[in-house]
Formats: sequence, C-alpha cells, structure tokens
Amino acid sequence: MAAAVGLLLMILGVSQGLSAHCDVRKDGVQCNVTLGETVFLQLMDNASGIRFDLKKENVNLLKGEKNGKVTNEIKDRSDFTSNNGTFRINDLKHSDSGEYNLTVFGPDGRLTETRTFHLSVQEAGSSSLRIGLITSSICGVLLFFIILAVIYAWRKKQKRKETEDPTDLTYAVVTTVQKTAGRSNKQKVEEEVEYGQIKSAG
Repeated sequence: MAAAVGLLLMILGVSQGLSAHCDVRKDGVQCNVTLGETVFLQLMDNASGIRFDLKKENVNLLKGEKNGKVTNEIKDRSDFTSNNGTFRINDLKHSDSGEYNLTVFGPDGRLTETRTFHLSVQEAGSSSLRIGLITSSICGVLLFFIILAVIYAWRKKQKRKETEDPTDLTYAVVTTVQKTAGRSNKQKVEEEVEYGQIKSAG
C-alpha cells in the first residue's frame, strides 16, 4: 500500500510541475519540450575539470573551463551542475528552439568530441494533453487499488466462512412438565419448562 501512495504522489508531483528530461550524450538527439516547462539536458556524465563549449546557432550559451569555472549566458533561468553534467533550463521559450552544438576538449586542450542535438519547443496545447493523460493515469491507478481492496475484503470474508465448521452445533434439550395446581375448585394446569444440559457436537 505504501508503494501505491508513493506512485500517486509521484504522478501528482509531475502533474504540478512539468519537466522534461533529455539525454543528449549521443549525437543527433531530438528533444521535444513544452513551452513554459523546465528541461534537464544531460550533456555528459561528469563535467568537473573538463573544458567544453555549448553553443546555439553560434551563440555561446555555456562554457566550462578546466579549473571548474563555468560561464552561463542565460543564468537568470538556467543552471549547470558539473558533477553530473546536467544543464537545466527553466521557463522554456520559443527562442530556445534550435540546433545546439557541444564541443568537449581533453586535458591537453585538444578537441575530443563534438555533438549536435536539436531542441523543439512546442505550444502549450500539448501540455494540456499531458495533464489530461496524467489525470487519466491517476484515476486508473485509484480505480485499480479500489478494485484490489474490494477483492481482498471479499476473499477475507470467504476464507472466514470456510474456516467455520458447519457440523459444530450447539443445542439445548428442552422438556415440558405438566404440574397440577390446586386453587379453589378449579384445577389449573401450568406448564413448567425444564432446561437440560447444553451439549456441543463437533
């Protein structure tokens, strides 16, 4: 049940703050993102002590020096984490769409790798579609767990019935005794009930 709650919280978290993850450690990757959301671009595994340049249409966006210094041209809405090589861009705009080039240099200053990826920022209409899908998923998960709970309760009830032995009956022996009472000239017959010992079979 804890796993179910965790899953629901995760889905709700994603629906509240939409974000996209794009792994661009291979050349030629296409990233489709939504206007206004946040994208996490995985540029490399670790950028600590590596010299690199990230350009968008020949404009230098991100520059990493060998000494660990990083220059970020859009630092007002982005952040770069060196130890995992992730470049986060918040509040995506149409102007963020385009081709990006990443150049990586070795310790000796020589070019070791060049990669290109394309970022496509789509209209917010697709965001509404995503929220609709997330809402449907939440409803589906809730329905699934409600059905599981009903089945579990029904099975528990059935098991309880099976464990009860139908031959285990408790009964009492009841006999009636007629007693004659002498009052006036009339005889009144009273019935007195005498209870025997309670026996249990089974």
